[in-house]
Amino acid sequence: MRLSGALAAACLSLIAAGVPAQEQGTTQEQGTAQEQGTAARPGREVSLPASEVKDTFFAYILGIIRIGADMDIDNEEMRAILVEFKSTLNVPFDLISRVSQHEDPESAERTIALEFQRDVIIPIPFAILWYHPGRITSTRTLSFDVHQSSWADPASSAEPGEVFDLVLAQGSILVEIDGWVKAILSGHLEDTWIRHVVFFRWSGDWIGMLAGTGRSTGRVIRAYFDFTKNAILFPAPDPLKDAGRELVPDPSP
Repeated sequence: MRLSGALAAACLSLIAAGVPAQEQGTTQEQGTAQEQGTAARPGREVSLPASEVKDTFFAYILGIIRIGADMDIDNEEMRAILVEFKSTLNVPFDLISRVSQHEDPESAERTIALEFQRDVIIPIPFAILWYHPGRITSTRTLSFDVHQSSWADPASSAEPGEVFDLVLAQGSILVEIDGWVKAILSGHLEDTWIRHVVFFRWSGDWIGMLAGTGRSTGRVIRAYFDFTKNAILFPAPDPLKDAGRELVPDPSP
């Protein structure tokens, strides 16, 4: 069963819903933005190539995170631009009222913030035999501190690659699994508080990792999605699990 990986993709889609896509504005629009003191939002030129990220929506999302562009848009703007990028994932765009990415000029610390119209309670946007096995709940406001670093894949001779760890700083995200599913997969799944959303390269592919804390056991739970192959990784290969534990370590005993 691929449920654990599906949860990773589901939550990644929820977070990514807040990072918008828009075609580069005209020269006149860019001039107006500069006059108003706001940065023109990047166009699709920031997207990663299809050879690296298959889903066009997430190709743009990762591009935005990589360049760290300042932006602040509302729901109306988002509705006007979502036609540019489609995703295979079911994302609750209509619930989002404002999205921002900002870098503090003094500390150089970067944050990504999402404001929803209300507290979010949505079915897990993946079905197993036409059944949605739980729900995702989120507070109305979420804020992530963006930590950029590098990591060397021991299985690759390539230079160390970029790592983007979005650490939840405000609000909460809970993945709740239906009781009968937890009973069947006892020891493998439990309700999880999401703490980290991590993007990194592994074996040449862009990987999205969710890491959080099990509500019942307190153990660190990690799930993975391969953006290059647009595939859930469950069960995750042992070397990938090792990478996940290195990037988001287990707490000290």
